[in-house]
Amino acid sequence: MSMVDHIGFKEFCDVIQPLFKVISRNTLKKDIMKDYNAEKEKMKLMLSRIQSRVAITTNMWTATNQNKGYMIITTHFIDDLWRLQS
Repeated sequence: MSMVDHIGFKEFCDVIQPLFKVISRNTLKKDIMKDYNAEKEKMKLMLSRIQSRVAITTNMWTATNQNKGYMIITTHFIDDLWRLQS
């Protein structure tokens, strides 16, 4: 997220679209966390209402350039209208 504070990124954005206002990394982080929390609450509500079973899968990988590990959890289920949700 610190990339948005880099002068090169700001100059790049100014060349591509001069009217675009680059936000700070603190604003970006705040917006991401706000969206994350809203989506998390929607998902909790959705999962509390379903009548079907839930399949949970995980995937893990390492970013070689950062030497950091990541894991993602995906949940699949059929909703009341017989649509696959994930």
